[in-house]
Amino acid sequence: MIGAMFRVMALSVIRDRGSLALAFLLPPVFFLIFAAIFASASDGNVRLRVAMGTSTETTFSRRLDAAMRNDDALQMLPGVSASREAVAQLVENGQADVGLYVEGSPHADGVTPLIVLVDPAKLLAGPILSGQLQRLIASELPDVALSRTAATVEQLAGGFTLEQKARVDAALRAVGEQKGQGEASAPLFVTEEVGARRGSTATITYYAGAVSILFLLFSALQGAATLIDERHAGVLDRIAVGPSGTDVVVVGKFLFLTVQGVTQVTLIFLAAVLLHDLEIGSKTAWLTITIVASAAAAGLGLAVASACTSKQQAQTISTFVVLVSSALGGSMVPRFMMPPWLQDIGWFTPNAWVVEAYYGVLWRNETLVELLPELGLLGVVALAGLGIGIVLSRWRLSL
Repeated sequence: MIGAMFRVMALSVIRDRGSLALAFLLPPVFFLIFAAIFASASDGNVRLRVAMGTSTETTFSRRLDAAMRNDDALQMLPGVSASREAVAQLVENGQADVGLYVEGSPHADGVTPLIVLVDPAKLLAGPILSGQLQRLIASELPDVALSRTAATVEQLAGGFTLEQKARVDAALRAVGEQKGQGEASAPLFVTEEVGARRGSTATITYYAGAVSILFLLFSALQGAATLIDERHAGVLDRIAVGPSGTDVVVVGKFLFLTVQGVTQVTLIFLAAVLLHDLEIGSKTAWLTITIVASAAAAGLGLAVASACTSKQQAQTISTFVVLVSSALGGSMVPRFMMPPWLQDIGWFTPNAWVVEAYYGVLWRNETLVELLPELGLLGVVALAGLGIGIVLSRWRLSL
């Protein structure tokens, strides 16, 4: 009897492709995604998009710019900005993960020439770039590192004679030509955050949107599965004889799931406002994003439910879609920590669009016009999912 029960369970899993994928395909896929993310981060191979600017073009700034652009560990944006504000703007609007502004000469006493500009939501990018700069300066610009050390030694020793200064300068030029190894003992850079201070942190702002789309997908995909129960119970057959056919069922569920999603997101953001001082600037923009995101989740859920033949199959596929989409789209781990190829894949998920839209309006104070790309993509998903749900429901009744 034990063997028979084992055989029944094995056959039920083998014959159900959804359960087979959930049991044996999802775990390795999930592992590979997170392995790619954290292996890249732990090895120091996070390829940051860096915006660079300089107050005055000097030999030092040109050499540093060339070294950074030749380094495979960094993705340098084209051009060099002439103002600190321009670099900060690139970081604030998300075009760059981190910025570097060269403000002065590294040979000047008491001056910190390099300013690392970071978005509060990507604070980890600051130490990563700082580490990369230390490595580059030590290996590609060792004379700069040693000159800072020499200046410190001169101060401690009470000054060098003219002959000693000449010998030090000659040695530094030789080091610069030979690219020897060195370590900067004096600080060359300082890290500063961009953007205005707010009551909540950028992390709270980011994850309010990330968690919202995660649960929107879960609830919409699970709620849409009731369409399968009604199909098997013959409810759709009885409604189909009416003047509007089954379309009213699909559209009605779409509207309900959208309203349900708006309510869920409202509760999430209400908790963030009350407990973490989250500031919602443009409530119109926030509500627009919430409605479009809820509609996109509802449309996706109805498309999946209409395509599935059983509720178990729908739940299996829903779990697979939500977990993979959330992992790739930044609902679990910020996308800037991912390898570039994984970030590109993430743009094919609704999670990435919703997270960027919420963060844009809540932290960067972007307008609805600036959010049109994300809102447009979500609107397409909503309408396409609704259309697929209507067409497949009609087709299944005709069988």
